[in-house]
Amino acid sequence: MDYVPITESQRRKMLDTIGVSQTEELYTSLSPEHRLDRPLDLPPALSELQLMRTLRAMADENRPAASPDTAGFLGGGAYDHFIPAVVDALAGQSAFVTAYTPYQAEASQGALQAFFEFQTQICRLTGLDVANASLYDGATATAEAVMMALNVTGRRRVLVASTLHPHTRQVLRTYLADLPAHVVEIPATNGVVSVETLREAMAAGNGGATSADVACVVVQSPNVYGCIEDWSALFAAAHEVAGTLAVAVINPIACALLKTPGACGADIAVGEGQPLGIPLQYGGPYLGLLAARRKLMRKMPGRLIGQTTDAQGRRSFCLTLQTREQHIRGAKATSNVCTNQGLLALRATIYLSAMGPEGLRQVAEQCTHKAHHAAARLDAVEGYSLAFEGPFFHEFVVNCPVPARAVIDAGRTQRIMPGLDCGALGIGDANQLLVAVTENRTAAEIDGLAALFQQASRVNVSSNAN
Repeated sequence: MDYVPITESQRRKMLDTIGVSQTEELYTSLSPEHRLDRPLDLPPALSELQLMRTLRAMADENRPAASPDTAGFLGGGAYDHFIPAVVDALAGQSAFVTAYTPYQAEASQGALQAFFEFQTQICRLTGLDVANASLYDGATATAEAVMMALNVTGRRRVLVASTLHPHTRQVLRTYLADLPAHVVEIPATNGVVSVETLREAMAAGNGGATSADVACVVVQSPNVYGCIEDWSALFAAAHEVAGTLAVAVINPIACALLKTPGACGADIAVGEGQPLGIPLQYGGPYLGLLAARRKLMRKMPGRLIGQTTDAQGRRSFCLTLQTREQHIRGAKATSNVCTNQGLLALRATIYLSAMGPEGLRQVAEQCTHKAHHAAARLDAVEGYSLAFEGPFFHEFVVNCPVPARAVIDAGRTQRIMPGLDCGALGIGDANQLLVAVTENRTAAEIDGLAALFQQASRVNVSSNAN
């Protein structure tokens, strides 16, 4: 109720200034039933030493996925990648520890240069012409891309691959809930969307609509199952109807190894930037990526940093192609994004600069080689099999002879996080496990995972027999 860091005399002076005798008088308009009539049920106060000891004991109970003594095979959009020490060293500089770009940003040339470099790197990674200075995360970036497509085309129907992460689909539907837009999910076959199914969805229409009413087609690759979609064929089919935009949802690490979304015909590419030097950190904050073709840049959300020269001819940077008012125009704004994940965009910039194109490709190659080795090892365990036959990057679904939860529970005692329960995630049934393998995993850890699978099935058989 009181503002703690001030003294009693300071509190008295503040109350006298506003003409009340005690703090309680500030709440007289609040009904008694809505006011607490007893002290808060709090434990006794601790000294700083006691508090630090208590918090340390609590922290020791955590089992972080990225802990050195834990083999984490968790994925589903957030991955345990190696982060070079230079990322923390540079991003932790006091001049950078802010997540907000000032509106009068021309005074912050260092930050603007970093964001300009970030945009350049994302353009090279996606094979597209222009990128913005970041969004909140991959899910909201996808929603922003779809709203961008609605604004550009004036159309109302959005076709979304059912292989898009379910959390992203949920965020997209939330964004569009009060807009005149209709989301149609494209069913998958054997873990991917086929061109024939896409064409059928485009032609099916909605309430008399035709394929000419499709604003965009959204396809994630590698998708939520880890499978690689045929972007080239799917986006070519989307472009058979003039004006329809193709939106690619990317894994930025996979872009170093696979054909870029731009080369596959994407008009817009979005994705989660967490793999680019950002730790798992309890699920966020993360970093939204968005790049597009030049013809669409005036409809892009967020900030766009440009390079120019000042009055003395020196290289400089500024916000460009957007007025400040765009960020505060309410319903008339291109986007409602009013900030960007500046510190996280900086981390991604440092990570990409440190790795370079060849280093990033090596990370991608290690991920896919280790993932395919793990898939082969697990597929050979009796009772287990891979759910899909097609190519994948570093994530795959395993059919289990026991509930996925049983495998996950068995892994706790061995400090192994074997993957995600597909049933709980909403992408499969309770006997399927989504396994992710990054460059951080070792051959010994993969062997340990295979042994865990064997153990989990034996324990389940034994418990059923009893």
